[in-house]
Amino acid sequence: MLKYFNSNRISILLFISLLPVVYWIPSLFPSIAPAVPESSGIPMGRWIIAFNRDFRIIASVLAMILVAVNAYLLVQLNTIHIFIPVRTQLPSFFYALIVIGMTQLHQLTPALVASTILIVLLFRIFSAYKTEGISIHFMDAGMLIALASMVYFPSLVFFLFLLAGMSILRPFIWREWAFAFLGLAIPYIFLVSVYYLADLSFATYFNDMSESLKKTEQHFKLSQIVNWIYVLVFMLFSSYFMAEALNKMKIHARKFFLVSLLLFLLSVLIFWVIRGAGVGMVYYTAIPLAYLFSYYFAKCPFTWYNEIFFGLFLLLLLWQRF
Repeated sequence: MLKYFNSNRISILLFISLLPVVYWIPSLFPSIAPAVPESSGIPMGRWIIAFNRDFRIIASVLAMILVAVNAYLLVQLNTIHIFIPVRTQLPSFFYALIVIGMTQLHQLTPALVASTILIVLLFRIFSAYKTEGISIHFMDAGMLIALASMVYFPSLVFFLFLLAGMSILRPFIWREWAFAFLGLAIPYIFLVSVYYLADLSFATYFNDMSESLKKTEQHFKLSQIVNWIYVLVFMLFSSYFMAEALNKMKIHARKFFLVSLLLFLLSVLIFWVIRGAGVGMVYYTAIPLAYLFSYYFAKCPFTWYNEIFFGLFLLLLLWQRF
């Protein structure tokens, strides 16, 4: 099974493409409209939730398409920068595997939209790695974080991720740091201008921000709890495997995986500290986990116990559905 999924056969591409669709279909026609498991808060987030409520099937289909786009972008990011030293479809497979198992997220949410923006951000900061001279990519990155935070306010914390990523990937160039802060400020300057021209008090936006941080109700099925216990245990196992392989990696691959680790740690921190973040943070944690698991299964020996490890991901996914 590992040899098959590590290949680039047409059947693998077809399987990965159809997996979210087949898994998602029962959620398109629920008897009761599901509640979005995160705070709405800021206006753009409320618009997305309202659209999800009023056009449930269309919104659910759009969410499924966004998940597929995110999975595709993760593969393309590795194709461009090759930090997993093989061409593989496993990042899209594991991203879909982790995300679609949360059936309460089979709808359009602000977190999903913002996570797509974050993946685009990864393209910008990774492309700056070998840029000679001053890179303006970090202004783009700052703007992307600001836009994501206007959809899903906890995303603003990922500006710390951008600064940490800059310190890992680039030598200190104060202009690049200034570009990052300027990029973060520009969308908010535009937002303040809109409020001013519309004769609205910007203080209401601060109230919306506080609304975004209110605690949300989170309910998980037993199958989902067991699945995430397995994911976290296997994360520790595969992290140990990667730590042993670090000395054999190219410098850029080590740095990219370190940036990925920071993304995971910050995502977990946001989930536990910011009460309004909600289960939507799965979209963020799935990104580094997809790369970690893909690296392990792309480089591990094809032994019987690794076949079992891989098969358990699929079995737990089926259990969560049924």
